[in-house]
Amino acid sequence: MKTTAKAQRVHDDGRVVDLDASTSQQWASSAPQVASVEPQPDGTVKVTALQPGSALITVNVDEVLGEATLEITPPPPVLTSITLTPATASVLQGSTQQFTAQGSYSDGTTADVTSSATWTTSNTAIATVSSTGLGTGVAGGGPVTLTATLGDVSGTAQLSVTGWTSAGSMSTSRDNHTATRLDSGRVLIAGGRNGTTPLSSVESYDPATNSWSPVGALSNGRFAHAALFIPEHGSVLVTGGYNGTTPLRRAEVYDPATDAWYYAGDMAMGRYHHTITRLPSGNVLVTGGTDGNKALATVEVFEPFTSIWFPASPMSTARFHHTATLLPSGKVLVSGGSNGSGSLSSAEVYDPATDSWAPAATLVTSHSLHAATLLPSGKVLISGGQSLTEPSSSELYDPDTNSWSAAGAMVEGRSRHTATLLASGQVLVAGGDGSSDDNTAELYDPATSSWSATASMAAPRGAHTATLLPSGRVLVVGGEDGTRPLATAELYVP
Repeated sequence: MKTTAKAQRVHDDGRVVDLDASTSQQWASSAPQVASVEPQPDGTVKVTALQPGSALITVNVDEVLGEATLEITPPPPVLTSITLTPATASVLQGSTQQFTAQGSYSDGTTADVTSSATWTTSNTAIATVSSTGLGTGVAGGGPVTLTATLGDVSGTAQLSVTGWTSAGSMSTSRDNHTATRLDSGRVLIAGGRNGTTPLSSVESYDPATNSWSPVGALSNGRFAHAALFIPEHGSVLVTGGYNGTTPLRRAEVYDPATDAWYYAGDMAMGRYHHTITRLPSGNVLVTGGTDGNKALATVEVFEPFTSIWFPASPMSTARFHHTATLLPSGKVLVSGGSNGSGSLSSAEVYDPATDSWAPAATLVTSHSLHAATLLPSGKVLISGGQSLTEPSSSELYDPDTNSWSAAGAMVEGRSRHTATLLASGQVLVAGGDGSSDDNTAELYDPATSSWSATASMAAPRGAHTATLLPSGRVLVVGGEDGTRPLATAELYVP
């Protein structure tokens, strides 16, 4: 800081006269490291403050001394930056995360400015933030940017919300439909049931625009059917189902390039509540189901390049509401289900190389309307389902030892739910029927073999579908809430 000073002569008669350049003046500073003096041509002096301290500024005019004490105080510290802690965070939908703001100043000091800063969020639909830095997850998504501002200085942090967000609504409410992800990333929702009415309508979800559009309809309305993506053709195969009066034999293939369905032959018998599995050869295995009167043990194989169906060796046990899982060995594990009288604890393994079935170890408990998920370890997780003993049970099948082991009790017992393997290796279980229709969701962690609750969906739903999207999010569609079918869809954001 610099300032200009001048000397004045006070006469005996009381006159005060400014000294100018015509008067010889000698200026000095007692502490030149604190303040320096520089006489100017006009008789004034320029005083420069160099550092905090005290300096005596003197002037000698004709053997007469004048002096003044200059006290230099440090300037107030200036805020230079704001740092938010934590810099990144993730919360469950409906949960909170406290952020703090620390200001750094020009003098090297720091101070907590959490309460004095102004807080904002880049997206209030996903996360809000209070005036004291408390972030709240509103809906799944993010990361959103939280900003703390004081004066013209700001600091930011990122907050992601694990939970659910709307994926819009289909034009038609439906349950017991199928959902198949296409090469484009779109998800094809086919058929299903609206009340007692079988549906032939088909809709497509576009993750890029979070929007729905109608596509070509099935030739037959059907529900409780099965669908599978055929990567060689980029097409979707739909098999069986029920049209309200008759189990269907007819299979259809959807071609996204032409937005049309084509006849794909007839199975040997009509069936619904069956399974469909793509084999390593590219052929498709269909097992069991019901013809409306009894459980089926019959098995058929579809050859996509010729659209021809072949009979395969039957299972040892007739069953529907079971699961079929392709194992790393190329064999297929069929587990549980119902024979029409109750839930089953039996399991068997199909070997496509020999077209033969072999008994697998018996499950720890019986399961029907359960879900099966192949884990990265090669083990198979069975979750929930209707059971005569324990509806909240889960268990693991180890193909290497042909054995089942308990995987802990789920947070809630449920059936007609979905189970989706996430990119993290965890398994998301959503909805289903428990003591009531359920909107809850939970996660299975293979590393700890434990279950934990996660954010709940906006609506209870069972007999819905769940599809893992390329983004890592999970699309849950339709289903029914115990009183009516649903058209709504939701996205789970891990």
